[in-house]
Amino acid sequence: MFPFCKVAIIGSGNVAYTYSKVLINNGIYPKYILIRNKDKAPEVEKLFGVKATTDYNMLSDCDLIIIAVKDDAIKDVASNLRDSNAVLVHTSGTQKSTVLNVVDNYGIIYPLQTISKDYEIDFKSVPLLINASTLEVKDKLKSMAQIMSDIVIECTDEDRSYIHMNAVYVSNFVNVMLQIGEKLLRRKSLDISILEPLVKETINKAFAMGAENALTGPARRHDTNTINNHLNLLNDDIEEKKIYELLTNYILKKYL
Repeated sequence: MFPFCKVAIIGSGNVAYTYSKVLINNGIYPKYILIRNKDKAPEVEKLFGVKATTDYNMLSDCDLIIIAVKDDAIKDVASNLRDSNAVLVHTSGTQKSTVLNVVDNYGIIYPLQTISKDYEIDFKSVPLLINASTLEVKDKLKSMAQIMSDIVIECTDEDRSYIHMNAVYVSNFVNVMLQIGEKLLRRKSLDISILEPLVKETINKAFAMGAENALTGPARRHDTNTINNHLNLLNDDIEEKKIYELLTNYILKKYL
C-alpha cells in the first residue's frame, strides 16, 4: 500500500520526469508538478500528464513533496517549504539529507542510474538508496521505494556520497571514453558500432571475473611498442593523448 495520500514533485528535469512516470505507471498520480517558469506549464503538463504550477501554496495539502532539482538548488527550494507539514524528499546522490531539515520529516530516495527523459529504462532494476530523519519516515519511504523498484537499499549520507563518486568513474567517465572513441573513429569514416561487442563484453567480463582480473591490453602486458605506436597516432589530439598517457601510466604502475 502506498504510504502517502497526496504527492507533489518539484522540478521538470530527467529525474522529476522519470519519478512522475514511474509513480503513474504504478497507479499513483502526483497532484502537482511545481516548476519555475509558468510559460512552460502547458509543455510540462503534456509531457508529465500532471497539473503544473509555480505556486508553492498549491502544495500545502500534500503529504509528500519530492524535490528533484539540481543539487545546488535543493536548499533554496526547501527554504520555501519550511511551513510545510509534508515529508520532504530529495533525489541527489551527493547532498546530505539534512539540507531538508527546515522541516521535521525528510529523507532521500536516490536512483543509482543514469537517467534521461528520452531513453526508457527498466526502473524496477534501478537501485534506490534511501535515508530519512526518523524511523517512521524511513519505513514510509522504503514502502514507496519498493513500489518503484525491486532494489531498495538503506544507506547513510556518507556512503551514498561515496557510491556516487564511484558511479562517476564507472558511468560518466566511461561515457567520455566512448565519446573519444566515436570522435576518433569518425575522423576515419568508421562507426563506433564496431566497438559495441567489445564494450559490452568488457563490462560483462569485469563483473563476472572482477575488473582487476579481467583487464587485458598493451599496458597490462607492458607492450611498449604498441603503446608508443598508439601515442604517435594521437599526436594531433593533444588532450586525448594526455588521457591515454595518464591511464596507461596508471595501469603500468598497478601491474608491475
